[in-house]
Amino acid sequence: MIWSPINHFLQRVGKVYLGALIRLVDISQRHARVVFATLLAMALLGLVYTATHFAVDTDTSNALSRDLPFQKLEHAYQRDFPQEKNTIIVVINGKDSALAGRAVDRLSQWLRAHPRQFENVYIPGGGSFFERNGILYLSRQDLQSFANRVTDAQPLIAKLSQDPSLSGLLGLMNQAIDQRLQGGASLPGLDRIFMEMRKAADAQMAGQFYQVPWGSLMGGGATDASGRQRFVIIRPVLDYHSLEPADQALRALRAGITDLHLDQAHGLDLGITGEAVLDSEQLKTVAAGAGFSLGLTFAVEILLLVVALRSLRMVSGVLLGLIVGMILTTAGALLMIGPFNLISVAFAILFIGLGVDFGIQFCMRYREEVFGGAPHPEALRRVARGLGSALSLAALAAALSFYAFVPTSYAGIVDLGLISGTSMLIALLMTLTLLPAFLTLWPARQRPPVHSLPHPGLTPALVRYPIHRYAYGVLAMVMVLAVLAVPAVLRASFDFNPLSLIDPHAEGVRVFRQLLAEPGTSPYRIEIVAPDLSSANALAARLDKLPAVSQAVTLSSYIPAEQSEKLAVLQNLQILVPPFSLLMPAALQPPAADTGAVLTDFSGRLVALSMAEGQGSPTGQAAMQLQSALQRFHHRYGDNPQAINALQERIMGGLPPELQRLGMALTAAPVTLQSLPEDLRTRYVTPQGQARIEVFPRANLSSNAAMLDFVRNVQQVAPQAAGAPVMLVEGGEAVLAAFQEATAIAMISISLLLLLVLRCWRDTLLVMAPLLLAALFTVASMSYLGLSFNLGNIIVLPLLIGLGVAFAIYIVARWRSGTDVAHMLQTSTPLAVFFSGITTLSAFGSMAISLDPGMASLGKTLSLALAMVLLCILVVLPALLLLFTHSPREQGIAQDEGR
Repeated sequence: MIWSPINHFLQRVGKVYLGALIRLVDISQRHARVVFATLLAMALLGLVYTATHFAVDTDTSNALSRDLPFQKLEHAYQRDFPQEKNTIIVVINGKDSALAGRAVDRLSQWLRAHPRQFENVYIPGGGSFFERNGILYLSRQDLQSFANRVTDAQPLIAKLSQDPSLSGLLGLMNQAIDQRLQGGASLPGLDRIFMEMRKAADAQMAGQFYQVPWGSLMGGGATDASGRQRFVIIRPVLDYHSLEPADQALRALRAGITDLHLDQAHGLDLGITGEAVLDSEQLKTVAAGAGFSLGLTFAVEILLLVVALRSLRMVSGVLLGLIVGMILTTAGALLMIGPFNLISVAFAILFIGLGVDFGIQFCMRYREEVFGGAPHPEALRRVARGLGSALSLAALAAALSFYAFVPTSYAGIVDLGLISGTSMLIALLMTLTLLPAFLTLWPARQRPPVHSLPHPGLTPALVRYPIHRYAYGVLAMVMVLAVLAVPAVLRASFDFNPLSLIDPHAEGVRVFRQLLAEPGTSPYRIEIVAPDLSSANALAARLDKLPAVSQAVTLSSYIPAEQSEKLAVLQNLQILVPPFSLLMPAALQPPAADTGAVLTDFSGRLVALSMAEGQGSPTGQAAMQLQSALQRFHHRYGDNPQAINALQERIMGGLPPELQRLGMALTAAPVTLQSLPEDLRTRYVTPQGQARIEVFPRANLSSNAAMLDFVRNVQQVAPQAAGAPVMLVEGGEAVLAAFQEATAIAMISISLLLLLVLRCWRDTLLVMAPLLLAALFTVASMSYLGLSFNLGNIIVLPLLIGLGVAFAIYIVARWRSGTDVAHMLQTSTPLAVFFSGITTLSAFGSMAISLDPGMASLGKTLSLALAMVLLCILVVLPALLLLFTHSPREQGIAQDEGR
């Protein structure tokens, strides 16, 4: 027992509070119309206020406290280099580098023409600077190889730069064939040109897109240092008052991509990802999942309430209390706290799942009293007297489990704790006021007194409930299971990667994971800010030596090595291929009138070349395949000008821009820090001189272990590291610590509450022991089932404590009232706990089948936890109570059953 003076004081407080509860229920019964009308009027006002003020703050950067050290580092980095925050990344893969490059140019021009949706556009490796100097970033060997290929292609380049048309190409091919037939040297790459022309003709007849890759034919594709995969990085204009801040920008972007025909039908494969895209996809599935889960929860709970209460009046009263309570909670949260965040909006499902418990307990106890012969007013008073304290204690314990979130550093969950904790108290108030008033205005039909439960089909099973016969066996088995659960608990894991909470089939996730697979394109990069560029270069050199780092990039990394030697190679090449002859090639003109005849003549020369070379040679085989394709083309289209014009576009359309690219590449000049483009320099050096280091991982960071290793490796050298991997690792640890703290706060505060109210160490331990077992079995089951804790389901342990305490209190309070265990199991209390648990389980189960992986994970974990809570409360707790039962009546029943 607690110290006697405190005990007496608490007894007096308890009696006063119980008297107040009885008077509150009595007032609600005697002035039912006034109470009912007043609460409905408050709900109506709350509904109006909610409709006019409802808002959701979707800025996920506010999820964790800004005072945490890694948050300060990230905030400082974002302040100095804001370009990488909330970006959209468009990944463009072309069938060749020329297609990808032209797609980037067209898309970037379109984006810059829509500043209302897109505030900044950056093309890595794009723009006139890289078109001119990109070739200097090749290795010296690759550059020499490129120069050799251009030298071989010089006759082709010289001729086509003068006449970039199909007629010009055919004329050059005829000359090359005649030269070969006369025993001269073959034009380098002739068989490759034939093959590409054949592909273009076949594609046109098949109705497919194809364009000859002239960049590859003229220089092996080295004129485009970025290759076939290109990127466009966009900073969209975000609307944080919308549930999907980037939605308008993404809609506009996708519409633009469609209008520009940047698709597979035109030789391109586009993917969209980035932080803004992933957030939008998650928000979309969360909204859809929440709506589905909320609707399913209401539907299933109505069904279960009908089964549990077997009275439409009671079901209606409980549901009305839930609706009014939810409206008042929502309006109060908007008034006192402000807009909801992406986590606090989940209070609605939690409120339904937990709040319905009070209504079920009240109504089932009320039915028990009515079935026992008590008139309506007396039945309500008995319910208030016998259940009011337990309901209040359960509500307060549940509220404390939510309020335990408030002192943590997980800012996003603080609002959920405040709102959900207060909602438990509002649900209690509705149960003690609106529900009695409703039952008074629409009372249940009075029945003759009966001496059994209002669920006769369940009564025989409860009468033969074996706990009081096998209590020691049950407890022994539970202890064995608890010991076996410990190793599984030690294997429990925490997944801090938010990608796990997004639909894996969503475009943004799919493209993001593809980028993660390559170290050079990984979006998970660590960012470090150094005082100046020289310090950044020194630190980058140290980081480059780390085993987890593939490269550390600073602004100086964009200064090509061995420039003088490379420029000398280009100067020699300029003598053979003058750049000025390529920079302004003539645009394609409609084919000449005799182009059809030229094609026919060319087809005949191909036959002669094939016979001369032999069909076994590469050139002879390519010539025969092209001749066959041109023959089919002529058979289908004849000399149709439109068909010939389309063929010219497929064969020659990519030539003029490639000639320009080659001409630009041949004019490369020495690269210095000052000559680097402005948009590149501002991404790496601030006006104050601070320099950014971009650190790329060596491993695929889809693995949490690889990400943790990458972050810890870099932090050993640069403790000031920031960026997405650091935020995920450090943020995950902060979230885990926050919920460990919340669980400890909930355990301690609820234990103290129970100790003050129950005024008995033994009874407090009886309530808490099953909860500890339930927590142990929940974590062990998750480990065995392969479920990890994650950012979505980690709230389960504090909630398990609050929910489990509520159920345990009802059992222990009934036992403390003088009812022994065997007879208590025949009362409404265990049935009410069972139906409350099943009803709450249905709410969590509806989340488990949500379309949103994060909500589904939370639903599965909560369902598992609640199942363990019910098992421990309805099996383990009665067995524990029997250890402290000294009732002769109990012992007599046990002896009778043993005979």
